[in-house]
Amino acid sequence: MAKKDEPINDFHRSLQLLAKKLTFEEYTLVAGTMFQLHAGMTFGYKKIFDPQILPDISYIWQIHHKKAFENKAKILKLKVVRGGKDVKH
Repeated sequence: MAKKDEPINDFHRSLQLLAKKLTFEEYTLVAGTMFQLHAGMTFGYKKIFDPQILPDISYIWQIHHKKAFENKAKILKLKVVRGGKDVKH
């Protein structure tokens, strides 16, 4: 386990960012996938450096980034309450 006094690297920064932005289930999925990549799974890409992964990463971000922000808005119903100075007698 990473200790608090160890220098933070890009892997740790990535995990921190994911922990802030994702649900626990989403975080577990991404962290598990990162572990599988580290263990040698290729997910259909070549074992050596495969440049096709970079356009795939960009394409997936473009598709899903906008959708993530569209679903974050909250709609509140407001109730009109009359009283005080706006009441006409």
